Amino acid sequence: MRARVLQVGAARSRRGVALVVALVLALAMGALLAGCGGGSSSSLAANQMRMTVGINPVVEAVDPGGSVRDQPYVSVMVCDASNRCVKVPYVIVDSGSVGLRLRAKTLAGLHLQPLAFASDAQLADCTSFLTGYMWGSVEQATVELGGEPPIQLPIQVYGSGSPAPTKVPTICSELGTNGSSLLGFNANGILGIQGLEKIGDLYYSCLGSTCTPERTASVPAAEQIVNPISKFKDSDDNGVILTLPSVPANGLPGAQGTLTFGLDTRADNSTTGFVPLATDGNFSMNVVVQGVAYPGSTIDSGSNGYFGPFNVPYDPATTSFDPTTPQAVPITLENQTGTLPDVSVSTSIEIANSLTLADPGNYALDDYGAYAPPANQVLLGLPYFFGRSVAFAMSGKTSGLGTGPIIGVLNP
Repeated sequence: MRARVLQVGAARSRRGVALVVALVLALAMGALLAGCGGGSSSSLAANQMRMTVGINPVVEAVDPGGSVRDQPYVSVMVCDASNRCVKVPYVIVDSGSVGLRLRAKTLAGLHLQPLAFASDAQLADCTSFLTGYMWGSVEQATVELGGEPPIQLPIQVYGSGSPAPTKVPTICSELGTNGSSLLGFNANGILGIQGLEKIGDLYYSCLGSTCTPERTASVPAAEQIVNPISKFKDSDDNGVILTLPSVPANGLPGAQGTLTFGLDTRADNSTTGFVPLATDGNFSMNVVVQGVAYPGSTIDSGSNGYFGPFNVPYDPATTSFDPTTPQAVPITLENQTGTLPDVSVSTSIEIANSLTLADPGNYALDDYGAYAPPANQVLLGLPYFFGRSVAFAMSGKTSGLGTGPIIGVLNP
């Protein structure tokens, strides 16, 4: 699941009102209702989407200076049964979760179909993240990702305006902080592309304000939240590749990369040169950091930093790493299972002072992170993606990497 977000409050960049207004006006123009089609960029292939890391004007309009660093965004086209469509910007690309989940307010003007359980009870969904939970209704939508053919699938619609009851069931609310808002995840939604068709969502049947938990097996398969990639009708359904350019030591205000669908199905998604690392059913692998093995580790674009018990100085108040000078940390990525030949990827990551890195207002940083207590995992978040390509092979699907679940790494 999408794991952690590091936000350094004291170093949050402040922007002028004029800049925020200009950005919001540009955003509004891009989100106007339109007919479906034209979801791809002319500079990209049909199986690609532009992925952007940088300031989020939607967040800035509500909470100036509140944009989160190292969050990757794409824009997603969503349509209803009457072919009314809206382009939703600033949706997080999350390789650690599954499903498309959007704020209700971004879908204003659409008439999506809320899905019903037995006896006309409304179907609602609770999804857990390490940082909290998301609560909302399950609704049928037509979705366009880049230039791929439109797909129909259930999505989670959360936050103010969702048909789901405002009272969150206790089992769900006890999972942590409520992320069902703009500032809950600092985005308009989450595009979960982890290489699984489904994960363990908690489903509820709701009559009025009363919601009853339901076993996943009792929810019709066609109404369950799924990985959008699994709905592709051509051969691009076997995985994804995330690619971001290198950034300098102090980062950049923003960066652009690509989210590419399919593995070895087209000229632009070849896995030649990638090192395939077998993972367990949760896409965890073994990562050795400074001589210590952490078998529950993963590479997660939804985490905006390096998180783990690295032997690097950190600020106790914020847990942010704060070495006097940037430190190189050796890491080795290894297979979690024996399904592939023994291979490893040895490299090093650089960790800098996260408190001072934020001062210039740079939002694309490859050396950003925070200390996490010793456990069985380290999280290699978005900073790990800068300067390389990372592939996620869908579980049970075959590509040049082998049969998933596999994470492939292409170092520069």
